Amino acid sequence: MKLPENLKRIRKDNNLSQEQLAEKLGVSRQAVSKWESGQSYPEMDKVLMICKLFDYNIDELMNENVKEVSENKKSKINFNKYIDDFFGYITKTLRMFESMKFGQIIKCIFEQIIIGIIITCIMSIIGGIGGSIFSGIFGWVPKKGYYVLLDITSSLYLIFALIVGIIIILHIFKVRYLDYYEVVNSKEEKDSNKENKKELVIGNSDNNKVVLENKREKIIIRDPAHSESKFLNAVFKMVLVGIKCCVGFFALGFVFSLLMLCACLICSFLFVKTGFVFIGALLCLIAAIIVNVILLEIVYNFIVNKKIAKTRIGIIFLSSILVAGIGIGMIFIGITNFNYIDEVKKEAIIKNSYNYELTDGLIVESWADTEYIESDNNDIRIEVEYYDCFEPYIQIQTNNKIYISYNSSSSNLLKYLRENIDDINNKEIRNYDYFKVKVYTTKENIQKLNDNKKNRRETQQSYEIQINKLENQIEEKEETIIDLNDTIQTKNTTIQEKNERIRYLEKILDSYDYDYEY
Repeated sequence: MKLPENLKRIRKDNNLSQEQLAEKLGVSRQAVSKWESGQSYPEMDKVLMICKLFDYNIDELMNENVKEVSENKKSKINFNKYIDDFFGYITKTLRMFESMKFGQIIKCIFEQIIIGIIITCIMSIIGGIGGSIFSGIFGWVPKKGYYVLLDITSSLYLIFALIVGIIIILHIFKVRYLDYYEVVNSKEEKDSNKENKKELVIGNSDNNKVVLENKREKIIIRDPAHSESKFLNAVFKMVLVGIKCCVGFFALGFVFSLLMLCACLICSFLFVKTGFVFIGALLCLIAAIIVNVILLEIVYNFIVNKKIAKTRIGIIFLSSILVAGIGIGMIFIGITNFNYIDEVKKEAIIKNSYNYELTDGLIVESWADTEYIESDNNDIRIEVEYYDCFEPYIQIQTNNKIYISYNSSSSNLLKYLRENIDDINNKEIRNYDYFKVKVYTTKENIQKLNDNKKNRRETQQSYEIQINKLENQIEEKEETIIDLNDTIQTKNTTIQEKNERIRYLEKILDSYDYDYEY
């Protein structure tokens, strides 16, 4: 049993005399002395009292070495302390960012980026100097072993630089920010603040203290003038101005979209007879305009550093989404009452005819399908059918090709829009995509036209095949050139290394000659 040694160790570790320990246990000094010498043993209630006073269990007190037990407990306490400090660091950082304004957060992040860039540059310079020193020391090592050793050393230095850089950034962040922010629980301020309002206290002296009300928490910033950096503040202001300019330029898109939405809102009254479709479109446009105005307000408040009314904006935004959903549902209900009409208005169809002479290699193509019809006409007569709101466009290209399409003029476009508006108000959707091309000629000419089209297609395909082959050859040549350049660069590097080796050996020979002459 190790009770006597353990009891003596516990007493000395806690800087207690036999009299003081006896007083705590309610016994005489002689009793404690006999326990430590092993002449007698304490009763069970005294053993339990010792365990309770010094945080041991009975097994540890009776059978184990309390020195080892104490060291194990201490290591566990230190490990738990490190974990608590780590999570406390994260918690304090999150609370600090929650209490800061958007501009202050951007400033803090920007400052850490600048510090990181500076540390990276310093570590790169040190790495370059170290590389030169490494080459001078280990230049005699064979090439293969030299590069293996260089890779290992570079990896170790990279890990070292990364760890050191992170530690420096975190330490500077703690010194410049976290050490100047202290979150105070409002429950501890009930005696000094009867209305339970938290405050923002700036300054470290009573004469320079400025108190601002804050509904969320009390923030104490110690010596804020000391934490300021004029250079970083100037750089941050320039960056912030640049960000605001970019945001302002981006806001021009919202201004343009707002104008377009207002114009669409006015134009929607042209379809007032559609019922649910009109009402739904009106609600969707109103909701879109409100969301657009909210976005412009947010951008404006950011540019002028004005506080954003988050609650009001959030309520309006959600209400707009609700209104837009109702509008979409009404549009869907209204569209189900529409009828699709595939028939064309015969009174609106116009026919035009064009005559051309058949030449060698002539082909006829159009935007729509072309129909060939046999006739007694030795020449080629092309007949085009189209809506009166469009106009045919026939282009005779230099490669003996007739291409037929259609377009619309401004007057015809207005007519087309009026007809579509009338159809929509009548809850009809009509197919206005009517364009037909008919070619009238003899059977032999039709065969020639088809043969010409087939031959041209085959010729184009052969050209494309040749082009692809030439492009593949060019790519192969380029890859060969790249490989040759890499080979030349490798040989130049090998030659340079051999020259350096020769110079190094010449220096050694020169030193031997000098010693011999001496």
